[in-house]
Amino acid sequence: MSEKGVNEERSLNLIDFILIVLKWKRFILITTGIIGLISIILYFFVFNLIYLSTATIKSTGKSGSIFSALEGLSNFGSFEDLTSSARSQELAVYKEILSSRRCLEALIVKFDLMKNGDYQYVEDAVKSFQKNQLFLDDDRISGLLYIGVYDKDPVIAKDMTEFLISELDKINIELNVTKAKSNREFVEKRYFQAKEDLSASEDSLKSFQMIYGVAPDLQIKAAAQSAFTLEADLKTEEVKLDVLKKILSPEQLEIRTQEAKINSLKDKITEIQNSTNLSDFLRLGNSPQIVMSFLRLQRNVEIQTKILTYLLPVYEQAKIEEKKETPTILVLDKPYVAERKTKPKRLTMVLLSIFGSFFVLSICTIIYETTFKNFIRAFKERK
Repeated sequence: MSEKGVNEERSLNLIDFILIVLKWKRFILITTGIIGLISIILYFFVFNLIYLSTATIKSTGKSGSIFSALEGLSNFGSFEDLTSSARSQELAVYKEILSSRRCLEALIVKFDLMKNGDYQYVEDAVKSFQKNQLFLDDDRISGLLYIGVYDKDPVIAKDMTEFLISELDKINIELNVTKAKSNREFVEKRYFQAKEDLSASEDSLKSFQMIYGVAPDLQIKAAAQSAFTLEADLKTEEVKLDVLKKILSPEQLEIRTQEAKINSLKDKITEIQNSTNLSDFLRLGNSPQIVMSFLRLQRNVEIQTKILTYLLPVYEQAKIEEKKETPTILVLDKPYVAERKTKPKRLTMVLLSIFGSFFVLSICTIIYETTFKNFIRAFKERK
């Protein structure tokens, strides 16, 4: 390119660009008009009108599991936060089900979309439907899910939407029943294990009571009370002996009788405190270990009883949930036959085509005049 051409290119401004466009205005306007006419023909007479039929589903805010309350306790947020989280999870599950291949394959078979869409593989039909025909939107604050289907026939769009809702309910019930069955099996296993543990604890307590008595703690308490009483009597008799010794001589019968009585009380107290003979009702030998063992066995029985008491209603509820196949979808607005097209936006698309083509053609002419034309001139000068 010559130095003169370079200087001219660098000195171009907005007015130069406008002049170039005006120079080529005939070409630009005619070409733009042709493109606009083609767009009108395509959007108004060739392309099919697409209708959208929608339905609104309300979230129940429940997870569908007997453990939903326990799952919610892992979050220490407010009640609104827990409810919103449950709604979001439920809506997410609904959307996954509706977008799943299982659900869409059933719809494709039902409405013979393989033939109508001229698809060779089911996978292609599923992907095409997900991308071009399925409409899913949600409002997690209010717990609403909007389901819709795009189709050139508004009646078929409505029928497809109704079928999707029925499939959603069917699959959701099946998933809930499967989950309930898994929960029932888990609770059932834990329930029977708790029954075995309770029986074992009761047998251990029974064996212990057969050895140490029905109520070893009360028995030891009675023995201790007897020992305390005997010690009090011993102190009283020792005081009497001291008094007698001051009044009588040591050889007199009253003193010897009192000493024998005191020795008898000491022997009895020692026997109670040290006896480990199970045939003795009043015994305190190994009493701490006996009482502690008894209390532990008794506590185990109480714990296993409480566990079994808790698991029994949960187990019964799990059996009910497994057999329950009631509808799980709350339909707020049923699908309807659309009266107005959804797409294409014909006027908008025609205007975009006209203005887009005018802009592109203008840019092309400017590039041609400022760059390509100079390049051709320089190439000819070199020759």
